Parts: sequence; C-alpha cells; structure tokens
Amino acid sequence: MKSHTLLLAAVSLVPATALADWSSFRNGGSSVADGELPSKWTPDQGIVWQQELPGYGQSTPVVVGKHVYVTSVIGPMKDTCAVLCMSLDDGSEVWRSETPASAKAASNYMASRAAPTPVADENGVYAFFESGDIIAVSSTGDQLWHRNLSEELGKFENNHGLGSSPAQNATHVFINLEHKGPSCLVAIDKSSGKIDWKAERPSGSSWSSPVVVDHADRSLILVSSAGSVSAYDAATGKQFWEIDDLEGNTVPSPTPLGDRLYVGARLPEFAKEGSVRSNCCIELKADGTNAPEIAWRADRAISDYASPVAIGRYVYFINKVGVLTCVDGPTGKTHYRKRLSGECWATPIAAGNHLYCFAKNGSSQIIAAGDEYKLVATNNLWDQKSPPKPETYVETARGGHGHGTAGPAAGQHSQASGAKPAEGSPGAARRPGGGMVAAMMRGDKDGDGNLSADEIPPDFKPMLARIDTNGDGSLDAGELKAMADSFAKRRAGSQASARDPIVYGAVASEGSIVVRTGTRLYCIR
Repeated sequence: MKSHTLLLAAVSLVPATALADWSSFRNGGSSVADGELPSKWTPDQGIVWQQELPGYGQSTPVVVGKHVYVTSVIGPMKDTCAVLCMSLDDGSEVWRSETPASAKAASNYMASRAAPTPVADENGVYAFFESGDIIAVSSTGDQLWHRNLSEELGKFENNHGLGSSPAQNATHVFINLEHKGPSCLVAIDKSSGKIDWKAERPSGSSWSSPVVVDHADRSLILVSSAGSVSAYDAATGKQFWEIDDLEGNTVPSPTPLGDRLYVGARLPEFAKEGSVRSNCCIELKADGTNAPEIAWRADRAISDYASPVAIGRYVYFINKVGVLTCVDGPTGKTHYRKRLSGECWATPIAAGNHLYCFAKNGSSQIIAAGDEYKLVATNNLWDQKSPPKPETYVETARGGHGHGTAGPAAGQHSQASGAKPAEGSPGAARRPGGGMVAAMMRGDKDGDGNLSADEIPPDFKPMLARIDTNGDGSLDAGELKAMADSFAKRRAGSQASARDPIVYGAVASEGSIVVRTGTRLYCIR
C-alpha cells in the first residue's frame, strides 16, 4: 500500500482551521494566504520546482508544514486511488499510498478525476475519491483506515461524477454527497473512519463543497447547493435553518467573512445573463441557529467553477471565461467588471491586499484590492506558444484515457493507445446536446415526440422555464431541437479545451505558491 521514494481584525464567522497551513479546499473556505507571496515569475525564473504526477487529478494540493499532499487516479478505468506526499522544499516524493478503487469508471474529460481536494492535519491526510473511497493516511505514509461510502450509503448516481471536497474540524471530516440517488451530508470520525451522523440532502447533481465555521461559540456546517443555503450543527448534524430562492449554486462554494457569507452561483443552463441574482450576501444572526437574511443580491456578478474571494470590504466573483467582478461587501454595489487574460477554473488566492488570479492556460494576474481595477503583475507558468504536454500521460483523440492496462507503476504514467470508439458503439455518434435530449425523451410516454409537463423528467424541470419559449408548460419538438442546438454550440471544442495542461487550483503556504495541473505540480517561491 505504501512506497517511499487579509482578514478583519475581529470576526464572528471564521473558518474553523488555521491559516498558516493550507489544509483543505480553499483553506477552510476563505482562500486567504498567510504572509507575503511572490509577485513575479516566468518559466525560467521563480519556479523553484515542478514535479510530474502519476495518473490524472483535478483536486488542489493541500499543505501542512513541509508536506504537500495531492491526489490522483491511475488507469483507464480510474483503477487506482493515489495519495502522494511531496516535500514543499524541493518537490521530492516523500511517500505514496495507492489503493484499488472500489468502483471503476472510464477516465475521460467528461467526468471527475480525483476532483475532491483532500483535507489534512498534523496526523495525516484524509482523501475522498469519486469512487466512494475515503482513505486516511498518516503523515508518515501508513494507511490508517479505508471506507467505501458508496457501499455503505448506496451507489452514487451522477453523469459527471462527484467533485465536492471534504471539510474538516479537529475531530471529523464532513462530506456533502449530492447526486441523483438518496443524498446526504455525513460526518466521519478522523480516528476511526466511522460515520457519526448523517443528514438528509436533496437529490441532484452538485459539486459545491461545505465549509465549517465557528460562530457564536458553535461550530456550523454551511452548505450552498440545490437552490438553497443550509446550516447544520457540526456536533449532531441537526439542521438549524435554510434559505432558498437561489439557483445555479451547485458548483461554487460559499465564502465566510465576519458575520457575512458570500454565495457564488453560476449561470444556469440555457439562462441569459442577468436572469439570475443568486450571487449574494447572507448576514447571519447573532446565535447562528436562526434563519439569516439575504443582505443583497449582486446585479451583474456571476461565478462558475471558482468561488467568491473577499479582501476586506471587496468581494470578487469570477466566471469561467475570466470576467472578474468586484463588489462592495457591505452594500453589494458593483465597483467594476474586467475581463482577464484567460479562462479561469481555479479560485483566486487572497494575500495581503492582492488577489492572485490563475488562468486555465497557466497565465496569472495579480490585482490590487480596491474599487478600481489595478493590475500589479502578469506572469506565466509556461511559454504560451508552446505549453508543455504531460510527459507520459496521454489521452485519446476523444478525450478518453488511452492506456490499456490496470495502471502504471509508481512514478510512471499512462500511455495512449489512440483507440477510438467502435462504429455503432454508444460514444461513436454522440454529439453535445444529443444525449441530453435522448435522456429527456425517455419520459415521452405517449410517443408523440413532445414532452407534456408530467412527462418531463424531474432532473430537467428546473430548466423548463428557460427552454419553454411559448410558455405552455410543455416542450415541443422545436423547443427540444433549439435546446440541443444551443447546448451543442456552447460545448463546441470542449474536448480540445479540456486537454492538459489545465490549471485546476493553486494554494499558498510558507511564502510559496503551489499550482496544480492535471498531471503536474509547480512551486513558485
């Protein structure tokens, strides 16, 4: 199993983990780095090490002390769950723990690949995978325990896999398991792997991650997903309150600061910009157990994969194409909108009075916090004209994993076979949008080619108002075709755009920035 080789001065709502390390996704929900960070680097200067990783992963690393923990999946069917520990000083591999995946699925760009970010503490690292496996490994590389949550809680039903990252406090790991089947929020004991409590959650696809906050002498789990924001008692799982009337909040995660919670939401499928105002601010009540109020809704801010980041009174929302919106925290007033140099999938880092934005293509922009846009520096991890390909991991032309064996040995990666789907196979003639229409038409009980209100599958009902152009409560052939065409247009080129190198996330600790692509780590210092 093992091989060696700027915050407010006084706040009432704070992440439950310390900031010196970066021990969880978005550093406990704040994305705030402790201390100063480098502001200038190039492919030839400032990058102190880079290290190729086994397999592929979309999680961000976490850092505790001098240990960098990162996860990946290995093999054409995501056969192996890998947890690696690397030295922050020089990038050398300290140890590696590999566990056979309990459930296998094809490794390709359409589904999550080691997407959940692990959590870590002084005792070790706790890594959750979309296969349902949660694995605890000590700081020295010994596996402490392993649980298969899909076996215990039921098979996970999600077209694109699970991507919600765990949150933690001193004693427990908290995971939001929302999918098409029975869904729940669970608390898992760090010492044993035992599920101590389970709270029911609505069924549906979600990749938003919970945050743990200390508020009014109480530890709360806050979940923004499925059109609502909910609060749970971290000790018992009891739900205290829920605020609804939101939509699009299934990917970005909430950001706590002071007595406010900033909620990010993406543009719902087939919606027009301006039709959603779910990027908002919630003000918590003094005791934290009573339902709060929405203080404001942003007029123009849109999130996507990245979550909101706050620096003092300024709150930043960034969508996937790289449009940055700066909003005033107390009032919700929009200060400015600015399109950055590239698409952004990673949540920015806040350090001092600066916002570090990392584009998908390896470029970055450092912006001074304030009510006017001020660019401090532009940097690149690699030559934009010649981005580095993974050293040995290669995907097929259709975005699938090309390797034909159970997975590489330690230190090795996947080779491509170049195989394509056979003619007549399910993937051979698929086009974006076609699969969605086919799934919807399974509800066409009378076979007339239209979908009446009671024939529309539950998963698609939230989209009805946006695609029912004549407002009759049903979908005819013309509306279904328009939906498929719109979907296909937006997804055009998605295979090519999903090829590594892709910056999935960045973290900061000890004056260093660690950036993760699908197959590599970079350390900037």
